Amino acid sequence: MRVTPSHIYYASAQPGSTQAPSEAIAGADWSRERNVDGTDTVVNRPLVFPLTTGKTWELDYTESHPNRSFAMQKWTTQYRVVGTESVTVPAGTFEAIKIEAEGDWSGQLEPTKTVTQAAQIQQGNTALMTHAQQVGPVKVTGRTYKAFWYVPEIGRWVKSVEEYYGSNGVRNERYTGELESFKRSAQ
Repeated sequence: MRVTPSHIYYASAQPGSTQAPSEAIAGADWSRERNVDGTDTVVNRPLVFPLTTGKTWELDYTESHPNRSFAMQKWTTQYRVVGTESVTVPAGTFEAIKIEAEGDWSGQLEPTKTVTQAAQIQQGNTALMTHAQQVGPVKVTGRTYKAFWYVPEIGRWVKSVEEYYGSNGVRNERYTGELESFKRSAQ
């Protein structure tokens, strides 16, 4: 939609969706930031220019109470420029610079309390049982994998994959994106 010296304002939509496109803001390097514990913090930086094969960088941050389940979460991600490869997406076939990232996350779950009650009625007598249990805090860990295929002529990645794995090594979430179309604005 527009570019300023410090940010990129863009819109994206799910293919085939009847919903209006969502409008978002990114850093001038396409980094994502959000408010973490009262401070604007970069939480994803897939591009650090210049993108030369073998280049690496790291991003890490810690967040207190990111949601109702966690008391704390720490994220560490190592990015690496793999090289160039041809990638085909709905918008066409492009020679892209591939960036991969692997990382770890760790967290401390909020303590939980569980109360279970049961009633037993037998020959006119009633027995009521209550069981209360407190669990936590519990430490958990996991892994992340990300890949981005950046096309310099477009100034954006045309394909992305983000995967999040839990403590048991099982993937909990996977997000993918592919460029459907684009138009260049008059400069």
